[in-house]
Amino acid sequence: MFGMDDPAQTLIQLERYILDGRMEMSEVMATQFTEMFLLRKKRTADEQIMLVKGLRILCDVLLARGKADRAVASVGILLKERKKLVKTLRIGAPHLLEQITPEAEDVHRAANAYAAGGKTRAARKAYAKAEKLAPGNLASALDACRHVGYEAKLIDRLASTSASSGHVIYADSTFTLRPPASKQVDAEQVRQALLGAVPHGIGNAALCASEAERIKNEMDAILSGEAAANAQLQSALDAMKPKHDYYEYG
Repeated sequence: MFGMDDPAQTLIQLERYILDGRMEMSEVMATQFTEMFLLRKKRTADEQIMLVKGLRILCDVLLARGKADRAVASVGILLKERKKLVKTLRIGAPHLLEQITPEAEDVHRAANAYAAGGKTRAARKAYAKAEKLAPGNLASALDACRHVGYEAKLIDRLASTSASSGHVIYADSTFTLRPPASKQVDAEQVRQALLGAVPHGIGNAALCASEAERIKNEMDAILSGEAAANAQLQSALDAMKPKHDYYEYG
């Protein structure tokens, strides 16, 4: 069975399969990997960590393969086993608690699974929780609009989190927004989602329009060379420059 000898190496291999697009093999491998640990009623902290990591991968693969019902079931197990992991670490290794994946990411993952499975109410609730756990969670706000639909509360959340996410950054031929509370998000996807709400007057249409324009203007400024690709880094560098030319004081 996959992962019996070296679970850590198996997880690395799983990630490679996913990057290579071998999703069917990844599903089989992740399923056997997680089942192996679930069959162990008494697990060590390391085994619980491996199980939780394996469940995350399995959920993502099932969603990517369009197997929503199984993804919903798997994410339910993930959230349950995550709680067990937190309890185990709190008792035996509290210093490791801050190293585990933030809860907001797993709740966001659950929201995506619920949405794919047609469980709109549960998805809406999970997206809201992901935002509560990590205020300014732009990745979750964007997925809520994409997967649940354009609702006033959801689009307002997207507009406000976009507005507080900082300047557009250009790296690896991609424009992104990188708020402190979430993973980087494709800036053009955010812009298109905001523009999609404007004609319908959903939520704060004025803020949606201004945010979409702000993102477009910053992208254009970067391409034309009028703005730095990383405004935050440029600002930090500017702050380090001397305020005066000390040589002029001879």
